[in-house]
Amino acid sequence: MQSLRTPHLAMILMAGIVLTACASKPKPEAPAISAADVVSRTGELPPQTLPPGACGLFLWTNGEPLRFIFFSQAGTDTAVMEIDGEQRALGLTSSKGELFGQFMTRMTYASDNGNVGVSFTPGEQLDGGQRIEGGHLSLVGKDGWETMIPVFGLSACQPDSR
Repeated sequence: MQSLRTPHLAMILMAGIVLTACASKPKPEAPAISAADVVSRTGELPPQTLPPGACGLFLWTNGEPLRFIFFSQAGTDTAVMEIDGEQRALGLTSSKGELFGQFMTRMTYASDNGNVGVSFTPGEQLDGGQRIEGGHLSLVGKDGWETMIPVFGLSACQPDSR
């Protein structure tokens, strides 16, 4: 009779262990990150002025908060962004995709703290420019982390002064 009690006792102990494991408190999940947190690395640029006859690429965040975050003047192979609280000059390292005015639809820029990728879809033509219906800007830090920011914008030219 004692041999029957030992297996039953073992099963009861095993069931108790399983129930204890199931009832243990799960690890808390990482807090949800808002869109504002994702774009917090980028600040808003001040208005940019184009000289007569020059063209530029202007990008804004596509969502709240709506901010002007990227500018490049055509023909310069440079761009400017505010990253981590500091306005930074970016140097063009590659351009691919389709021709979009004086720019390409996929470009990569380098800064002292990582790379910035720009990829977008051309939109409707405007008088003196063209809309960018949508795209994304990616910040890739030297540590390998990538932050994707949805963007929209336009390429526009300043008329020649006469």
